[in-house]
Amino acid sequence: MTLRSLPIYIFLFLSCNRPSSTIDNHSPLVHSEEQLDSIFESFESIAYEQPKQYVSDPDSFFNSLTVQANSPYQREMYAYGLLFMGYGLLQHGDNFESVKYYEKAYNYIKANQVPTENINTEIITPLANLYIQINDIQKAIALLQKALSETTDNNETVRLSNNLANAYLYNAELDSAKTILLQAIKRPSNTLSSALLYNTLASVYDKEQNWKESTYYNNLALHNFEKSPLEGDTLLWYTAALGLKGSLEKDNSYVNRAIAIAEEHFPNAQNRFKAKLTLIKGDILKEQHHLDAALIAYDNTLSYFKSEDRAYVLDYTYTQALIGKAHLYTSLQQLDSALYYYEWAVENDFRTQQLIVSSRDQLSNNIFNKQTIQNIIDLVQSKPDLIHKKEIVQQLLWCIELSKARLLINEINRSESWSSSSDKTRIGMQTIRNLYHKIDISVDTIEKRKLSQRLKKTMIEFELSERHFEATQFEPQKARFLKHLNRPNSDFYAYFVHNDSSVTIIHKSGQEFSFKRNPASVPLLNLLSFKTTYFGDTPNNYNQNPKEYREKAQYLTSELLPGIRSAQRNVFISLDAQLYGFPFDALYDDDFLVKKHNFAYLNSFLLFDFLSNKTIEESKISVFYRSEYPSPLPNLQFVNTEVEHIYDNFSARKIGPDEQNDSTIRQQFALPNIIHIAAHTILDTTAPPIIYLNQAISTNQLRFYEMKTPLVFLSACNTGYGKPLPSEGTESIQRVFLSKNVPSVISTFWFANDQTMLDLTTSFYQQLDQTADPICALGEAKRTYLQSAGSVEQNPWYWANINYTGIGNEIGLKKSSNLSYYIWGMAILILLGLQYPFILWLYKTVKYKDKKTYNKSK
Repeated sequence: MTLRSLPIYIFLFLSCNRPSSTIDNHSPLVHSEEQLDSIFESFESIAYEQPKQYVSDPDSFFNSLTVQANSPYQREMYAYGLLFMGYGLLQHGDNFESVKYYEKAYNYIKANQVPTENINTEIITPLANLYIQINDIQKAIALLQKALSETTDNNETVRLSNNLANAYLYNAELDSAKTILLQAIKRPSNTLSSALLYNTLASVYDKEQNWKESTYYNNLALHNFEKSPLEGDTLLWYTAALGLKGSLEKDNSYVNRAIAIAEEHFPNAQNRFKAKLTLIKGDILKEQHHLDAALIAYDNTLSYFKSEDRAYVLDYTYTQALIGKAHLYTSLQQLDSALYYYEWAVENDFRTQQLIVSSRDQLSNNIFNKQTIQNIIDLVQSKPDLIHKKEIVQQLLWCIELSKARLLINEINRSESWSSSSDKTRIGMQTIRNLYHKIDISVDTIEKRKLSQRLKKTMIEFELSERHFEATQFEPQKARFLKHLNRPNSDFYAYFVHNDSSVTIIHKSGQEFSFKRNPASVPLLNLLSFKTTYFGDTPNNYNQNPKEYREKAQYLTSELLPGIRSAQRNVFISLDAQLYGFPFDALYDDDFLVKKHNFAYLNSFLLFDFLSNKTIEESKISVFYRSEYPSPLPNLQFVNTEVEHIYDNFSARKIGPDEQNDSTIRQQFALPNIIHIAAHTILDTTAPPIIYLNQAISTNQLRFYEMKTPLVFLSACNTGYGKPLPSEGTESIQRVFLSKNVPSVISTFWFANDQTMLDLTTSFYQQLDQTADPICALGEAKRTYLQSAGSVEQNPWYWANINYTGIGNEIGLKKSSNLSYYIWGMAILILLGLQYPFILWLYKTVKYKDKKTYNKSK
């Protein structure tokens, strides 16, 4: 990873045409047009010529400009000032801030139609390469593909091809990288451009572990460099090739030469580039078992970032140097130091990964990070006395939980920033949601393809306009994390599944922490077999032999839930890998565990930090439902009864198929109401999960809804099931609601039994009305069900599929209004009250008439 970053780093310095500007004035109190011209010329001039004035605190410099550009000339100066800030920050090694200001420049130019000489060269290319630096590869690929499709200049085509090949290289699309490089090599270009292409191709072959081809193209690159004049940026390209040669031959003489050139020609700049070279040097020394020298090299790598002790630098080179030091201290048997640097690396990696927007790159980094966690656990286990130290187990728990749900946490924070975003971002969200909607309902393959292409272009513009890097504030603190685990009446179990299928379990009960690692394969294989046998398509396996079920469930309890007999009422479980979708409350310890405990599932205990605890004193319920479906889907017989019960007892709005238009659905999700959905869900191995209301709503659509609901109840089948994601759980409907900052979600693991679902749903809302606690309410609903269930209905297949995921929040229910009943009651009472006078009047009238008739007859 380090080696591959070198070739692309050098392309970040090719992208700005630098117009000269020299005026440096202070802003007067009253501004004429000429004075405004001078102010913006000064801003542009400092941004280009004096980066030292802002690189340590770019936001302060930017915010000191308090006037607005009026004329086209002022807007051009302002745009180039932003662009030069991005370039200056890049030269001084601040990738994070550089991305932010390049994005500002891009958005300003697009919004104000500022003319540029070549936006691809000036902004798109360096911005895409910065995305590669921070591992947001999908975003880089999209930008570079767009730029390449729009250029007609041969030299620019060669340069963009090289940059795109590097993006493919980072994305492990090696065939695509080789194809585009070999095509570019055939184009006429100068010697230096050829050298760049050769060296990138050498990196691709290096990634394939084809050392022969890699060495061949690296030598070609060096040959072309050495017969060309080298100065400025071309020296960086040359040193990158030297670094690659040193790595290929495990010879630090080449790396030292590259470092010396960089130090001589860039003494006060290019620190990140020099850090990458010293990281290569450290890796070579470590591999050659020169441990003390390797330690010095890693320290040099860290020193280029000029950070204080235990600081965080949003850069993967920094993280890798910390991991390198941790490995060295492990080899030197200095375990306290090793754990210190491992923990620091995991914390730094977490913060750096949150810069990444694309889900694919997030998931790829999750896999890389998992190996670090396994190294930490192996280190702790290597010294048996360590696993009994409370502070060590706490440290391990902290690192494990930081390794999970990173994409989900990123989605939560992005979603929250969208709620207060600009009008442009909101329009972008609406456009994306509409495109997903059209894709979901379309049955035409060609139309779907065209819509997907439009969506891809729209997503590029949206991700640039949302200003993700300006809203990024991820600072999880270990002390706060541990404080969240002090909830009353609660125990906590965290799981980590290793590559060999062994399972690490950390249990917190009261103030005690315990560590356990189950042997490879045994409990996990038993669990998977147990899940398949008893929670598949039929309840029959349990009914045939309940005793056998209880024995197997008792074994799994002892393996997966150590100390459960003394655990508190509420049990929070942080899941991992194959443990998702397993009903822990259906395990057994003299009786079903649900009889004593309420279970709440989480992707990571870090969600206590990131999900909002939305407390609602009196919540209404918005009920979306559909009971009748076209073949082959069966009708849902229980839905109408379920809806009527909710409507009759609580303040609720029934939203049937006739009302389920886009506007109504969005409006209800944006209210602080409970959302109850009773409908079919559709799962497909190739497409995102779908809620099938009047029209299909995919999880893609849901991601772009505004949501303020405190609880979502998914009264449908398989809403907690989906495609497994590395360290993220499953790509399920339930998970999407969590990503929209919904703190409580009730979903199902497998097909729901109609009558049982109706009974549990009815009981859940009754219990929620009494307790205002959704975790407790679901547990009590299950216990109430089991109290009256017959021996057949005791089967967990019927009741264990429904589960709670979330952090636990207080939700009161608003009762159904009885005003209409009062009105009718009063009317009846009034009628009854008037009945006697009316009868008396009628009696007197009739009697009087009879008397008159009698008198006349006489």
